[in-house]
Amino acid sequence: MENNKITVFGASGNIGSLLIQLLSKAQIETIAVTRDRKTATGLPFIHWVQADISQKESLYATMENSKAVFLLSGNSPTAVEDQINVIDVAKEMAIKHIVKLSSGAADPSSILYIPRIHGQVEHYLITSGIHYTMLRPNGIMQNWLGEIANTVRKERKFYEATGDGKRAHVDRRDIADVAFACLTAPETHFDKIYLLTSDKAVSYFDVATAISNAINEKVTYCPISIAQAKQHMEEKNMPAALIETFLAYDSAQRNGETEIVTNCVNTILGYPARTLEDFAAEYATYFK
Repeated sequence: MENNKITVFGASGNIGSLLIQLLSKAQIETIAVTRDRKTATGLPFIHWVQADISQKESLYATMENSKAVFLLSGNSPTAVEDQINVIDVAKEMAIKHIVKLSSGAADPSSILYIPRIHGQVEHYLITSGIHYTMLRPNGIMQNWLGEIANTVRKERKFYEATGDGKRAHVDRRDIADVAFACLTAPETHFDKIYLLTSDKAVSYFDVATAISNAINEKVTYCPISIAQAKQHMEEKNMPAALIETFLAYDSAQRNGETEIVTNCVNTILGYPARTLEDFAAEYATYFK
């Protein structure tokens, strides 16, 4: 049998679930991988397989008759070993192409946890001999639907430690669209690394304005210090390695180091990335 399926890890997550909807709509036979079958959603052409990427022997069934893999997992303490398991099995199963969701700051020698783990997996994948495409989002707009949305609903305010620094966050729907394009026209994207951004770097003052316009009520961004942000994260009992990483991200944005904008989304998809205003209008109910 010809290997013509696509395997999606993280298929029940925020980006993976969007990707399998696109693959289903395109009538592409897809193996959707989940740790828990209860999270599976029934879609045409989507075949769910339960597996644990920390258990290498469970992975062979996830890539049977596949030609390509979308690789996404959580930032767990074993994330590097887990994703290496996938790469090793993919090599054994003669997978031709892996599209990896990475970090905008991926660097195997970084002192920061998230950039380091993604950088280490990227390095392993690059040296594996399998064709790769690295997708590096420079911040994701939907991350604003958590704590920021909660405080906007309660107070019509939100608090961040980035000052007036700017970052070109990307909509996760654009990430899924790019992943679909890379998986379905692979030769174009073999051995490429894409930093994914929107077309404009924005500050949290801009985010507050966009949300205000979307819900027709005044929303205020209240800048806080790095020390205040650290205290807040510690009070939430976040792991120290994640606190260090997120504070470094905040500091980089605060210091004007994150304003980079690329045209990768536009070039790959043939149309512009979704804007902050698009996002705020379409997710307005989260902030009301």
